Amino acid sequence: MMYAYQLRNVKYAYGKTLALSLSELNIKAGKSTALIGPNGCGKSTLLNLLALLEKTQSGQLRCFPQTVAKQPIHNLKKRIALLPQKPYMLRGSVFNNLNLTLKFHKIKKEDRLDLIHSTLEKLNIIELIHQQAKTLSAGELQKIALARAIITDPDILLMDEPFSYLDYSSEQALESFIRSYVKERSKTLIFSTHNRLRGIAIADEVVSLVKGKSVETPLINVFHGTVNMQLFNTGNIQILLPECEKDYQHVSIDPREIVLSKELIKSSMRNQFQGKVLAITDEANKIRMTVLAGELFQVLITYQALKDLNVYLGDILWVNFKSNAVIAF
Repeated sequence: MMYAYQLRNVKYAYGKTLALSLSELNIKAGKSTALIGPNGCGKSTLLNLLALLEKTQSGQLRCFPQTVAKQPIHNLKKRIALLPQKPYMLRGSVFNNLNLTLKFHKIKKEDRLDLIHSTLEKLNIIELIHQQAKTLSAGELQKIALARAIITDPDILLMDEPFSYLDYSSEQALESFIRSYVKERSKTLIFSTHNRLRGIAIADEVVSLVKGKSVETPLINVFHGTVNMQLFNTGNIQILLPECEKDYQHVSIDPREIVLSKELIKSSMRNQFQGKVLAITDEANKIRMTVLAGELFQVLITYQALKDLNVYLGDILWVNFKSNAVIAF
């Protein structure tokens, strides 16, 4: 397995405030990875470290096979592009900004025009080529910044909250880009998002951050409660845990590990709760079902599964999942 990044005992603090504390984190090369978690959990700090804009204050960061602290990072930086949450442009037109990026990367002048045209065409924004950067809308600015990030064909593309400021059609286009960029170019793409369901739906891998630490849970269907023997009591339902070794305060159930059924299923799934369908929505080419079954469950299923269930708003369903689908922390 080839890793784009390997982090060991990495810590980063702003003054006395610890922003990141990662004992071990591996991010696969040639895959898309979503960084999910609440605001202030360390997503942007981690992206800055991965972009080599900041140095780790302790621990080890490896990019591909190289230990960053032991290697000149100039050549590594050329292989990495970062799309910030709030990108900026220099004065001049879109063409001027992209041309300057290529000039900095020492791309021959005679090759630049074709690269600019082909990149803008791939993102369906060729009509913006001569527009002044200061007149771009927030959504257009985000798209041009993405063009600037990928025009040099980086091995690693980092994106900080890229879905901000986009309308629905632009969000759909970006989701499609994320899937195709990794698949067609065999590149590594890492993006942060506060929309945890979207991250799970479109990324190959998910890294969940809580207070600067990586946790083995997608942070969906997170419930607070107490443990008694092997049962986690939320106050509304009791969830069977795979084991009980600690006094856990939270549990999380991956929305992809939940099975919905109209009838009670006789199976090895020990967690089964009956509830009402409150919402059925599209979520990145999947269907998100919201079911109130003691607690509010979010479930990701396929369009075919929805068709097979033949359910509508207000219908009664069973929420089923195995104990080993429960992550306690």
